[in-house]
Amino acid sequence: MKSAVMVASAFLALLGCSSGTQNASDAGSDASAGDSGAKDSSATDAGAPSCQDYCTAIMTNCTSTTDPDSGLPVGNQQYTDMQNCLNSCKAMPVGALSDTSGNTLGCRLYHATAAKSDPVTHCPHAGPAGDGTCGKDCDGFCQLAMMYCTASNNAAVFTSLADCQSTCAKFPDTERFNIGVQADMSVACLVYHAQEASSDPPDHCLGDIIADDAGDLSTTCHN
Repeated sequence: MKSAVMVASAFLALLGCSSGTQNASDAGSDASAGDSGAKDSSATDAGAPSCQDYCTAIMTNCTSTTDPDSGLPVGNQQYTDMQNCLNSCKAMPVGALSDTSGNTLGCRLYHATAAKSDPVTHCPHAGPAGDGTCGKDCDGFCQLAMMYCTASNNAAVFTSLADCQSTCAKFPDTERFNIGVQADMSVACLVYHAQEASSDPPDHCLGDIIADDAGDLSTTCHN
């Protein structure tokens, strides 16, 4: 009788071990699934370049001082204020966080961040024009002009993207853009008023960018 009880006890103990092993295996499997889910979520959270991240970086790292004689900004600043940056950003192709060249927000975000250590080099790349690294200057200008200098904003200037590009090509493009370039015949001047037009289209599209009667100069960006 005693022997039978001992055999039964041993059998029950074996069942318990087997059950515990299975439960531990299940728990490990669940934990692995949870870890995998967390990694996927983290990857998703990384997402695409955002206007908020871009504008925070460029407004922090690309700055200007005011020249006491002219009253104009002097330095590497690319947008008059945060709102102009956020508005201008809407016109940019998004691209990817890995971009370091090409006309994308991703490229501009990269250079806006790099501008912390070298603003002279990277701020123009990060700005609305692109400076030939994050797109051609006329491309940067025209994507802003075609979004904000429109009939719906009571500020139509160009009949098409081709019209904008053709007009822009008539302007010298030798001056690197910053917001201190506000009134000479250059692509940089056009870009200045385009980023301003993102917040006030009629004033800057019609008052500064639109061609004069001769059809080859703007009323502000002139010789």
